[in-house]
Amino acid sequence: MQLDASRDEIGKLGDAAPLVLSSSQPAEDQFREEREELQRVLGHPEFSRSANLVRFLSYICEKYFEGRDDEIREYSIAVEALGRRGTSFDSHVDPIVRVTARSLRKKLRELYEAEWQDHPLQIVLPLGHYVPEFVRRNGATQPADDAPLDPAEAEAQTVETPPVERPAPDPAQPADNLRQRLRLPLLKVALGILAAAAVFVAGYFWGAHAVRPQAPAAQSFQWGDPVWSDEFNGQKGQSPDPSKWTFDTGSHDELGNQGWGNGEVETYCAPRGVNPPGCDPRDPDVFLDGNSHLVLRALRAPDGKWTSARITTRGLQSFQYGRIEARMKMPVGTGLWPAFWMLGSNFMTTGWPASGSVTIAENVALTERSNGLGPSVIRSTIHGPHYFGGNGLWYDFHLPDGGRVDDGNFHTYGIIWSPGMLQFYVDDPANVFFVRDADDLPADGIWVFDHPFYLMMNLAVGGSWPGNPDATTPNPADLIVDYVRVYKIPPVAAPSIQWQPVDVRAGSSVASVITLHAQTYSGRVHLTCSVVPATAACLLASSVVDLSSTLSQTDSVTLSTDLFSEKGRLVTPPGRYKLTITATTISGDHSQLTVPLAVKGD
Repeated sequence: MQLDASRDEIGKLGDAAPLVLSSSQPAEDQFREEREELQRVLGHPEFSRSANLVRFLSYICEKYFEGRDDEIREYSIAVEALGRRGTSFDSHVDPIVRVTARSLRKKLRELYEAEWQDHPLQIVLPLGHYVPEFVRRNGATQPADDAPLDPAEAEAQTVETPPVERPAPDPAQPADNLRQRLRLPLLKVALGILAAAAVFVAGYFWGAHAVRPQAPAAQSFQWGDPVWSDEFNGQKGQSPDPSKWTFDTGSHDELGNQGWGNGEVETYCAPRGVNPPGCDPRDPDVFLDGNSHLVLRALRAPDGKWTSARITTRGLQSFQYGRIEARMKMPVGTGLWPAFWMLGSNFMTTGWPASGSVTIAENVALTERSNGLGPSVIRSTIHGPHYFGGNGLWYDFHLPDGGRVDDGNFHTYGIIWSPGMLQFYVDDPANVFFVRDADDLPADGIWVFDHPFYLMMNLAVGGSWPGNPDATTPNPADLIVDYVRVYKIPPVAAPSIQWQPVDVRAGSSVASVITLHAQTYSGRVHLTCSVVPATAACLLASSVVDLSSTLSQTDSVTLSTDLFSEKGRLVTPPGRYKLTITATTISGDHSQLTVPLAVKGD
């Protein structure tokens, strides 16, 4: 649930015949659909979180649109797109282009095979060269590219070839009406040095690969019983447990934000105590149904005004870290906005978004008046300083096999919350679909999720995102909750860390492979790195490594001695330095590797 719900405009894609588009130089408007698809891809969380993926794909596509395929080469991508130093870049030593291309191919394939499989126009980066292709559905498919890749293999696999001649685009093909704004990711400069002129930080790799053992060395960790829960057992009509839940009431929040900051139209009512005008204690908006369910009900009065309910653990119970989930059935209807979320316990002293908030699951109807989600999609979002409201970091999950948020089997929505990392899942904690950590934030963003939060559930009506209810909106509309549970994360041993030594020269960047070895299946592990003295920088390929089904995982770390600041270029002086890599499991257990670095002069 967000407090400011402005959204990008979303439309529906049109159908088109199979077609592979030409890279010859046409008028710019002939690439309208291609540019829109590029913007959608760049704005997707799996791409926008990686500056190198955005730079790489933007660069090769712009060259493609300009008809300059012959300039799409490994060297030009490294220097012009990825910020490598032209006088010192050596593709045999620095595989940044090949590694990024491999990651880009994989992510594009995964996106179009799952979430966007119905897109009529798809971006493909074929093996063998770096020239992109825009392919119609049922046209050419993307090749498999999942095998582990080392620099030598990558070099052999990716051989630059001349541009491929392709048929010209058909101007009669209908354009879709999607106008999703491109959210250009801010560059996070190592050591907090912001390149205001968007000068590139050296080397951010993506795409670790796993080594799967023949058999598990030991059983993975097991979740115990909940440390806090409400199963909502009680008599029909009974109020929720007052030792666990309290209620927000009225039509605005405690800071005076009308419509709870979103322009909502409902008045929240409580089943006990003093209520604002419009609430009817004889027809409550929150109660137990006698079948071990909690009901949050939205009601439209004869005068057209709506009442509803918002419950919270504020002042009763706060949580910091753990697995938190609710099993629920959400209502579907124009203007309805059910949500299960958390708000920082320091909200009353720091305000929002400084307190942080985490929307575990929310849904709004898809109508002509709103860019909603529809009954088969939930959205999960984190909000904090400089990434809140419509700019929050969000992801839409599509329920599989025709599932709906209001189907009779309910769905479980949850997070695994650990130091520096949030993992969102549906129905099973192993079904993680969305991961966020501090490395995903914009350059000026602040990670505000390592302190206590309290739980919230509400059924809003109207507002800036879902739009106002109408005659089709169900009355009453019920958010039905089977349970809410909080689990403590069991101890998970941290993996050991090994690294491949490399020579580092002042004024250059170099990549090295690191390997993590776990004793048991450890789930996702959060990685950080630092260099002392802080005149050199390090960047990890992936700050989250998945050890859920493997005991060994590799990653890359890029060491940079050629930085940029608002004052210009900074070259690390020769000398002795230390690199520290830290791996933290979901239980907070961590391991560290500290190695000496000798930065050499020219």
